[in-house]
Amino acid sequence: MEDRKLEAAESLELIGRMIENTRSRIVRNSGRPLLAWGYATVLTTLVVWGAVVGFQDPRWNFLWLLLPVLGWLLMWLTRGKRTEGEARTFVDRVIGNVWFVMGLTAMFVSLLTLFTPIRLPILFIILLIMGMGTAVTGLIIRFTPAVAGGAAAIVLAPLTMLVGNMWQPLLFIVGFVVMMIVPGHILNHTSNHPQR
Repeated sequence: MEDRKLEAAESLELIGRMIENTRSRIVRNSGRPLLAWGYATVLTTLVVWGAVVGFQDPRWNFLWLLLPVLGWLLMWLTRGKRTEGEARTFVDRVIGNVWFVMGLTAMFVSLLTLFTPIRLPILFIILLIMGMGTAVTGLIIRFTPAVAGGAAAIVLAPLTMLVGNMWQPLLFIVGFVVMMIVPGHILNHTSNHPQR
């Protein structure tokens, strides 16, 4: 009888530690992907915009291909230490799948625009897709700033088609700042400074 009580107490303690480890892994620096991809997009947009305007040559748009390289590089550079026995939760898988679909869609449309004669309003489409992904992610993790940022990007997306070509990148940058960078910093702050 004494052994059963001891085993039950040990099991409860183990479950409690696993829940706490999963919670801290999910929560700490959880704004990192938003920040990495937000800053990568803003930096790439500034480089492409500057090159196209400065050299008056649309071939500089091929610099957009730097975006996935820069985004993944920032994700790699800002990664945390992997802990042994790290579990991947259902929420992790759902968010991963959402961004897998959004990322593939954005890449397909971007490559279509870069390498075919088809001309699409690419900044509108990308801002719309990423806004939807951010809003859905915010709804899944119940984080209002991400929902609001994603909704703001969805609203800003059609405005990129109303302003002149010269100002579209500026609106695109504003969309990514509001949609990813601001919520990413808020999420990191709240996750790294939990209220006790």
